[in-house]
Amino acid sequence: MESKKIEFFNSLSFITFISTLFVSIFFFIPFVPINLSASKGFLVFIGITLSIFFWLISRLGEGKFVISKDRIFLFAGIIPLVFLISSFFSSSLYLSLFGNGFEVGTFGSILIMSCIFFLSSIHFQKEKNIWIFFASLFIGSIIILIFELFNIFIGFDKISPTFLLGISSGNLIGTWSDFALFLGLIVTLSIFTIEFLKTSKFLLIAQYFVLIFGFIFLIIINMPLVWVLVGMFSIAIFIYKVSLQNKTIEIVGNIKSKNKFPFIALVSILLSIFFLVSNNLVSSFLLNYINISNNDVYPSFVTTSQIAYKSIIQNPLFGTGPNTFITDWSLWKPSDIAQTAYWNIDFSNGFSLLYTLLVSTGILGLLSLLLFIVTIFIKGVKSLKIALSNTVSNYFIFSTLIIIIYSWVSIISYNPNIIIVSLAFVSSGILIGILIHKKVIQVKQVSFLNENHNSFISIFILMILMIGALSLTYIYVEKFSSIIYFSSSLNNDNTTLKSLSSSEKMLSNAIFLDKNDAYYRSLSGVYIKEMSMIVSDKTIAPDVLKSNLQILINKAQQSSQLAINQNPKNYLNYLNQGDVYSSFVLLPVDGSYEKAVASYDKALKLAPYNPNILLAKASLEFINKNNPGARDFIKQALNLKNNYTDAIFLLVQIEINEGNMPEAIKQAEYASSLSPNDATVFFRLGLLRYNNSDYAGSISALERAVTLDNTYVNAHYFLGQAYQKAGRTDDALIQYKMLNNAFPNNQVLKDAINSISSPVTTVQTPSVTNPTITKKVKLPLPTKK
Repeated sequence: MESKKIEFFNSLSFITFISTLFVSIFFFIPFVPINLSASKGFLVFIGITLSIFFWLISRLGEGKFVISKDRIFLFAGIIPLVFLISSFFSSSLYLSLFGNGFEVGTFGSILIMSCIFFLSSIHFQKEKNIWIFFASLFIGSIIILIFELFNIFIGFDKISPTFLLGISSGNLIGTWSDFALFLGLIVTLSIFTIEFLKTSKFLLIAQYFVLIFGFIFLIIINMPLVWVLVGMFSIAIFIYKVSLQNKTIEIVGNIKSKNKFPFIALVSILLSIFFLVSNNLVSSFLLNYINISNNDVYPSFVTTSQIAYKSIIQNPLFGTGPNTFITDWSLWKPSDIAQTAYWNIDFSNGFSLLYTLLVSTGILGLLSLLLFIVTIFIKGVKSLKIALSNTVSNYFIFSTLIIIIYSWVSIISYNPNIIIVSLAFVSSGILIGILIHKKVIQVKQVSFLNENHNSFISIFILMILMIGALSLTYIYVEKFSSIIYFSSSLNNDNTTLKSLSSSEKMLSNAIFLDKNDAYYRSLSGVYIKEMSMIVSDKTIAPDVLKSNLQILINKAQQSSQLAINQNPKNYLNYLNQGDVYSSFVLLPVDGSYEKAVASYDKALKLAPYNPNILLAKASLEFINKNNPGARDFIKQALNLKNNYTDAIFLLVQIEINEGNMPEAIKQAEYASSLSPNDATVFFRLGLLRYNNSDYAGSISALERAVTLDNTYVNAHYFLGQAYQKAGRTDDALIQYKMLNNAFPNNQVLKDAINSISSPVTTVQTPSVTNPTITKKVKLPLPTKK
C-alpha cells in the first residue's frame, strides 16, 4: 500500500478516535426517548471499533508493527481475557458479553476500554495530538456548561418540549453526580492550566469561564467525593507552585515567566474545605432557585461487602459473570433493606464500579484490574521524576497524571459513567505514549511481509481482527436500534388496542435485533393488556373472542418463557411469568393457578427478601378465592416490610369482600399512619369513607391527598363529590371548575357542574374500593370563597 494511503488510514483512525472522545462528552439524540448512558455507550463503542479497524488497515498496508516491550500492554490484555472467561460462568452469556444497553462492566465494554488504552498509547506519542486531546476536553466542557446555563435560565422545553426526551437528569453528561465528577476534573485541570500555562487572553477567559461556572455547579450539586478530589489536587498544585515561587520557569511553548502566588489554587482549597464541612447549607439555598434533583443512589460499602463475601464464597475465581450484580443483589441483599426507602430498587451496581466488578468477576477479575492500575501508577511516579528532573514544567505529564488519578479514584470509590471510565483508560494510554515519546519505554519494530511463513500468519490474524471489529460494530448498531424500538414502545400510552398493537410491533422489532429478557417481559405485558381489553369489549362475538384469547394466551406464555430462557437467574422473569399465569386464573385457563404458584416460588428463591413476590402470591390466592391463604402471604409480606401499604390495601380489599367495612377502614387508617406523606394512601382512605357514607371523614382524607399532591386529578374530583354530599356545594364547584379548566371536553365534569347548578340532576358516582391513579396534570391551587 502506498505511504500516502497508509498515512490516510492512520489519520482516519486518529480522527475517528479523538472525535468519538470529544463528541461523547455532550452527545445525545434529540426527540428520541433513549437514555444518555445508552446513547453515549453506543457512540463510544462504534467509534472505537471503527478506529481500530482503520488502524488495522494501515498496519496491513505498512506490513509492520511497532511493539512496546513494556508489560503494561500484557496486563491491559489480561483484563478482557478474564472478563471473557468469567462470562462463560454467567447465567446469561449474552448479558455478560454485551449487556442490555451498553453498560460499563460487560466483557464488550472492557474490551472497548482496553482498545481505548491501546489506541491512546499509539496516537498520543505526538505532542500535537495531545494538544488536540486537551483542547477537546475544554471545548466539550464549555459546550455542556453553555447548554446547561441555557437550559436552566431559558429552557429547551419552552422551545421544543420533546427536544430533551432522552435526558432525564437535565444535563448532557448523565446523572448529576456524573456531571459533578466530570466538572470536578475539568475545574482541576483549569486550575493547573491557569497556574502553570501562559496562554492568550481568549483562552484565559475560556479557562476562567469553565472555572467559575464549574465551581457554581459543584456548589449546587455538592458531591463530597468531588470536593475531596478537587481539594487534594488544589493542595498539590498550591504546594508545587509555592515551591517554585522564587524560580523563573520555562513553560510549554518556551515562554519564560516569573512564578506568581497561586491564588486560584488557594481559593479552590478554601472552597473545597468549606463545602465539605458546610453540610449542604449553601447548596440547599441555591436549590430553592434552581431545580436540580440528584437521585443517584447505590448500596453502601458495608452492604456491598456482605454481597461480595457471599458471591466470592460461591464463585471465588470468576464471580457470577460480568454485568450480573443485579442477580447477586436480589439473592443476597440483607433482609433489613426491605425496611428502607430503597426496598424496591434492583441495584445493578454496588458501592463502586471496582467493588461491583469484584462481585461479578471474582478475585481474578479484581486482581487483573488492580495489576493494571498499580502498574499505571508506578509509571506515573516514573513520569513525575522525569518532569521534576529539570526546570521545564511538563504540562502534559502533570495534566495527564491529574486525569489518571482523578478518574481511577472515581472508579475505585464511585460508579462513574462511560465518560469518566473512558478518560481513565485514555489518560493511562496517553501516559504510556508520552513515555514512549521520551524513550523511557522501548519499542521494537516487527515486519511481517519479508518472510512467507510470518506473512501468512500475520495477515490472517489481521484479517480476523478486522472482521471482529466490523462484527462488533454490526452487533452494536443492532443493539442500539433495538433500544430505540423498545424505548418507543414504552412511550406509547397503551390505552387502546391500536396503541397496544403498535407497541407489540415495536417490541417484536426490538427482539428481532436483540434477544433481551426485558423486551420479552414487556411484550408479554402487552399481550395481557390486549386480553383485558378484548374481554371487556361486548361487541366481539363469543367465538371470535375465544379464538383471539387463545392466540394471546399462547403468545403471552411463550414470551414469558423466552424471557426466562434468556436469563434464568433473573427473578423478574419468573415474577413476570407468575403474573401472566395469574391473569389467566379468572378466564379460566386450566393449570394456570398451579403454574403461577410454581413461577412465584422460583422468583422467591432468587429474591427471598422481596415483599413484592409475597404480595403477588397473596393476590393470586385472593383471585383464587382463598382468603385465608391470601392473609397468610400478606402477613409474611408485612413481617418483611411492616409499612408495606400495598399489602395492607389488599387486606382492605379482602375485608370489603367479606362485608367487614369498619375493619377495612381501620386498616386503611393504619396505612395512612405508616405513610403520612403518600397521597395515594389518603385517596384510597377517602374513597373507603365515602363509600361508607362518612363524608366528613372522606373530605378530611381527600383534602390531605390533594395537599400532598395538587396534580392528583382523581382526588380533586372525589373531593368535590364528598363536598357535594356534605352540602358544601361552593367548595365542590371550585373543584369541578378547576378540573374543567384542565379538561374542558370532559362530560363527567360538565355533568358534575350541572348537578350543582340544577339540583334535580344527579351524577352517578362510581363506588371504588381499591382505586389507582388514572391521570395527573398540573393544576392551580383551589381557593375557597
